[in-house]
Amino acid sequence: MQKPKIILSEQDLNRLETMLEGQVKLTPTMVQLEDELARADVLSPQDIPANIVTMHARARVNIAGQSSEITLVYPHEFKGEAGQLNVIAPVGAAILGLAEGETIEWPQPDGQLMKVTVEKVLYQPEQDGDYL
Repeated sequence: MQKPKIILSEQDLNRLETMLEGQVKLTPTMVQLEDELARADVLSPQDIPANIVTMHARARVNIAGQSSEITLVYPHEFKGEAGQLNVIAPVGAAILGLAEGETIEWPQPDGQLMKVTVEKVLYQPEQDGDYL
């Protein structure tokens, strides 16, 4: 399966690159996230389409037939609360920058591929003018 195009805001890209640069050791998922950042189309926050999963977006995703609602967060914000999804977790890295309806196959830590689909972007901070 070919990877779908991804779109990131300049702000998310800069914050994620800084976060990754500050890591002593990169996990395999972090390395894959770096690859995703390198291939992304980068736009100013106000130009991000409403149907794109950005940092702090809330979305309904389908993972291996199970639908759930998640909010994508940075590692320092992750508290293990219901619905939080860390961007350096495999599913978090997989959905960053995807549009509603897009599916990606993403490697899990055990080497198996999981199929993740973004069903709906329920909230995106950029659409509310929240660029912080």
